[in-house]
Amino acid sequence: MWGSVFDPATGKLLVERPADPGHLIPSTRWPSFFARVVARLQWDANAIDLGPDAAAWREIPDERRARLTSLLAGFRVAEDAVAEELTPFREVVTNSLVAWVMYLQRRDEDRHAVLFDRIAVEVLGLEGATKDERRDAARRLAPPGILELFDERLPALSADLAAGRAELSQGIGLYHMILEGIVLAAGQRALLSDLEDGALPGVREGVEHVELDERWHIGFGLRCLVEAQPAPDVIAGVIAQADDAVEAWGDAVPADIRAAIAPMTARRLSVAHLLHRRTAAA
Repeated sequence: MWGSVFDPATGKLLVERPADPGHLIPSTRWPSFFARVVARLQWDANAIDLGPDAAAWREIPDERRARLTSLLAGFRVAEDAVAEELTPFREVVTNSLVAWVMYLQRRDEDRHAVLFDRIAVEVLGLEGATKDERRDAARRLAPPGILELFDERLPALSADLAAGRAELSQGIGLYHMILEGIVLAAGQRALLSDLEDGALPGVREGVEHVELDERWHIGFGLRCLVEAQPAPDVIAGVIAQADDAVEAWGDAVPADIRAAIAPMTARRLSVAHLLHRRTAAA
C-alpha cells in the first residue's frame, strides 16, 4: 500500500523505490521516508561527555550563566512535556505506519529528555533525587512563557485530543509547528550561537543532535497537515500563535534570533500549499 517497506526495529527502508518529480514526498511513501531519516540520526544521550562542561560552568560569567540557565532549565521542562504529551497523538492516528513514525518521534523525545536531565544534574547542578524533583527545580529557573506553553497549554490540548474534543490537525499545529517549529527551534538556535566558542562542548554537541532530530519532527508534522488538509480556521490559528510563541523565552533568546524564527511557520505552510487555502477562504 505504501510503496515501500521498512524494518520496524531500525526504521531502515528495505525496498528501494524510484524518486518522483515534485517537491513533496508522494502521499503513498512519506511515512517510510521519515523512518529512513530516523535511522540515520541515531545517537546516545548517555555517551556525550559533560565532564568538561561541568568544570567550565563555574568559570562562565554571571550574566551569561544566567542566560544559559534559563535556556537549559526551559529545555529540561519542555522535553519532558513533549515526550509525555505525544502519546495521545499516536493513539488517535488511524494509519499504522504514521503511528509508527510517531512512536519513533516519541523515542527521540525520550532521548532529548535524558540529555537535558543529565545537563541539569551534571552541569547546572540542580537539586533533586528523582527526575520529577529535578523537573520541579528546573521550573523555578525556566522562563514563565515556557511553563505556560509546556506545562499548561500542551497538556490541555493533549487531553482534549484524547477526549475527542480537538482534531489531530489542531494538535499537530501546536506541537509540531509552534512548539517544535518556533519555540524549541529558537531556543536551540540561541544555545548553538551562544556556545559557538566551545565553552560547553558537550552541551553543544547534544543540542546539535537535538536540532537535527527536531528538523524531521517538524517536517513530519507538516506532512501530516498536508494529508489532513485542515480547515482554514485551523491554519489561521497556527499562524496567529507564532509571534507570541517566539517570545516565550524572553530575553534568553536574542531579538535577532526571535525575528528570524517567527516567520518560519508561515513559510512552511506556504511551501506546503496550506497557506493559500486560508487566503482563499478569507
